[in-house]
Amino acid sequence: MEKNKKLNKELLQERVEKIIIWIKNSVEKAGRKGVIFGLSGGLDSAVLAVLCQRAFSDNTMALILPCESAENDILDAMKIINKYHVNYKNIDLTPIYHQILSITQIDHKNIMARANIKPRLRMIVLYYFASIFDYLVVGASNKSEISIGYFTKYGDGGVDILPLGNILKTEIFEIARFLEIPENIISKPPSAGLWENQTDEQEMGFSYEQLDSFLKYGTLKNKEIEKTILAMNRTSAHKRKRPPVLNI
Repeated sequence: MEKNKKLNKELLQERVEKIIIWIKNSVEKAGRKGVIFGLSGGLDSAVLAVLCQRAFSDNTMALILPCESAENDILDAMKIINKYHVNYKNIDLTPIYHQILSITQIDHKNIMARANIKPRLRMIVLYYFASIFDYLVVGASNKSEISIGYFTKYGDGGVDILPLGNILKTEIFEIARFLEIPENIISKPPSAGLWENQTDEQEMGFSYEQLDSFLKYGTLKNKEIEKTILAMNRTSAHKRKRPPVLNI
């Protein structure tokens, strides 16, 4: 048992080092100076923050961009900033979000349409600072989320590189523990923070364990969930591709 634990630790170390090298190579290949990313206080962005900090200690910037965000999420983001000594800026986007809703002059009850404004606002600010500092914008989406389109097109999906994009959500938990991410960040229910009390698994209709099991083995005992995952993968295909161009 001890040998297996040690082997697991060695594999995690190898994976972490591989990601860090990939981030460095991606920045060098793009001719940029460093990296910038959004830090939400959630698990994925916390892991990303540590990896980016290790890749570019002096040329890494985290942006905490609350937009009607829970205070606990901001505090969790600051835990990562303080523990790993990450350069950061905290910019509250709540006023501009409400201004956008106001000037559109339409009080629509479509919760998702309103919520998707938030990650798109964050994308704008991230690219603004990326241009100033000559950085790449790094996204925190993982393989599980990407497979079913659980991200906002041109929002958190609007990035330059995705270091975690081939890593399952359940594997992110393992990496987080290896990196010694604060336990309360690891244990709290995953949430995109799009509205009050929103959680990923509640919105998806299944657990990350079920999703990752399907992605690993291609089948589930629960055929209804399997159908749902396949449908989400199919209908979100446009999110994973560049816009189609007419061949004329």
